[in-house]
Amino acid sequence: MFHRILVEDWQRALTIASFTLFFGVFLVTLLRVARMQKKEVRRLENLPLEQESHE
Repeated sequence: MFHRILVEDWQRALTIASFTLFFGVFLVTLLRVARMQKKEVRRLENLPLEQESHE
């Protein structure tokens, strides 16, 4: 009924490489946020989400 799916070596390597890249970007982002100063956090909290309309 179902055929067995064979995973080639390059497909396995591509999967590992993409996971490693994602995990690396996640860790860099996490470290950057963790080291952010309180002053910068407050500035980012108060950024407006929408532009004010002058109509």
